[in-house]
Amino acid sequence: MESVLPNQSRIANLSDKHCVFRCGDVMFALPATTVREVTIMPTIVSVPLSHPSLAGIGNLRSEFLPVIDLEPLVGNQARLSAAKGQLLVIDSPLGSWAIAIDKVIAIDPIETHIDASQRNENTISVLLGTATYVGKVISVLDVNGLQRIAQQTLESQWNGPECVRPSTVSTTSSASKWNAV
Repeated sequence: MESVLPNQSRIANLSDKHCVFRCGDVMFALPATTVREVTIMPTIVSVPLSHPSLAGIGNLRSEFLPVIDLEPLVGNQARLSAAKGQLLVIDSPLGSWAIAIDKVIAIDPIETHIDASQRNENTISVLLGTATYVGKVISVLDVNGLQRIAQQTLESQWNGPECVRPSTVSTTSSASKWNAV
């Protein structure tokens, strides 16, 4: 017997759903359509002289992804509690990147409550609003705002006066560096 409901695309099925996840003591959500995949955390290599919001670079099936740590952006309560967590891989027009998290809880429809008084064109925020999920208030992340803040923070740090430029690095030969170790 044929179904009377038309076939819907995967995007249509996810358009009203959010990926709910835990990071430290806090639960967050972001639109499910922005998540490319959830995977086990690969080895993350830190980037010298980078801002704390950049956890490092991860290699996921021969693709290098910048990995964002939410704690420096949203506060101490988002400190990762799992030694080996997960990555939320996000696709964007500027390329793929990832968020280090403890664990995905669910992909469910939630109703987001946006505080319009705090959102205007001059405000860049990582938070889009709040929602209630299983009786708890959770923060809904603005993926575009998160990406813009992370990008601006990292660019300002790398372009800042305290950043070491290649021209100011000592000219010790690489052989003497290795011999010193």
